[in-house]
Amino acid sequence: MAELAGVAHNIAHHSASGLSFLYPHLAQALRAVGEETTAIELLVQDPYPPKAAEVQPLRLSLASLKGTVQRMLQKHGFHQNDVLSIVLHVNPDPRDSTGSVLHTRAVITAKNGRVYDSGWLRPK
Repeated sequence: MAELAGVAHNIAHHSASGLSFLYPHLAQALRAVGEETTAIELLVQDPYPPKAAEVQPLRLSLASLKGTVQRMLQKHGFHQNDVLSIVLHVNPDPRDSTGSVLHTRAVITAKNGRVYDSGWLRPK
């Protein structure tokens, strides 16, 4: 189970990268409603920030991210039923008007109740 800490780090890192296609869509969706941060449960049927404006490219990116997260779990020998929750916390950098700089943190709660936290990852 300790490997889940590495999975949490990988999720946070991937989410902040261009490979996830979360930016600039996530920043736009949050800023449209005056929000500065969000937490997204990635294991639900349709992951989407609870207070964010509807942005279709973001919805598609999060659906893709959910699949990527499931593949990351499998790669490390885990199944979705081994974890209760995977929450992605995201803060778009307020100094970046383009929405391309995201600060991310992934928190995995395992079925046994243990919590694995990537800590905040900040792009360089």
